[in-house]
Amino acid sequence: MGDVLIEGELEFDFRKAIRAERFDEEKRHRMSHCMKAVDFLVEWPDALWFIEVKDPSKSSIPDHLSNKERRNFIERMKKKVLFHEELGPKAKDSFLYLHLMGEVPEKPIKYFVLLALRELDKALLSFSARELKQASCLIGPNNSEWRNRYICAAAVYNLETWNQHLGHCPVRRCL
Repeated sequence: MGDVLIEGELEFDFRKAIRAERFDEEKRHRMSHCMKAVDFLVEWPDALWFIEVKDPSKSSIPDHLSNKERRNFIERMKKKVLFHEELGPKAKDSFLYLHLMGEVPEKPIKYFVLLALRELDKALLSFSARELKQASCLIGPNNSEWRNRYICAAAVYNLETWNQHLGHCPVRRCL
């Protein structure tokens, strides 16, 4: 059965899932010296989810630095650095790790990123989703020719849209 998982100040209720686990821990993903890992793996009857969480609005950032931190984060998004150097590689490396371990399920794999950022509006969410798909190799000129199973979908959410679209596994900020 699933579980409640916590990433920083954010609590995810995955109790309705078949299983939910922290994937980026050394005891689970033993290749952290050369591969990146998503935060969570969550299995449902019809899919396996890769979940990555970024929280540039967390309260542990001192007030005098929080605005600067969020601006820098948004700048990394707009310059596509966040997607192509961090989020995309996490999806690809996590998939490769599971593939090499013989743990890729016979069900679709979906990659969801939660960006807990107050400033994340619809336009930036749309831009982020497109960049995430490209950086994760979901869209591109030859992807449709791949013979083996790969990640089939990716989406980017903020706290509000996560709870709207994925209400069966809500997330909340716990301080």
